[in-house]
Amino acid sequence: MLIVHFLKSMYRLYYVNKIISTDILKIDGVFYNKDSSSKQNDGFIGFFDWLRADEQIIVGIRICYFENLPYNKLLMSLPYMRPTFESKCVELLFGESAYPPDISGDQDFTNNYVFKSEGDEYLFTFGLDHLTDKELNCLLKYCTVLPGESLMTSWDDSNL
Repeated sequence: MLIVHFLKSMYRLYYVNKIISTDILKIDGVFYNKDSSSKQNDGFIGFFDWLRADEQIIVGIRICYFENLPYNKLLMSLPYMRPTFESKCVELLFGESAYPPDISGDQDFTNNYVFKSEGDEYLFTFGLDHLTDKELNCLLKYCTVLPGESLMTSWDDSNL
């Protein structure tokens, strides 16, 4: 699973080698609660495309969420996000500045949840189960790898 941590002036990418199914995540000591919209829709809140430099090299992600979700405005306001398709989608490039659009239209939608902290920081999760090993290895160079067990928590843990 890919986790994108959206901060005001920058973002961070995390990789977890399995799908995490929980309502609370903990990263770097901060607790994030699953957003009610993404929970209600079982992680289907829109589509995303892997942006590719070639058939095997992923260089970014295009996010196209359903209209009227509370975090759409947030994504459009971040300086590193690029609006596309008449501002119906946003793109996040991980390092490369360009990609050929004709090979960047996967339309994936798996395990796409939103988590929010009390400090209004957001985590977005993306399923990686359709990627080949080579695609995944290219993506990993941008990510911090996290053990899945370190993310999972329960409400009891959060009250410690």
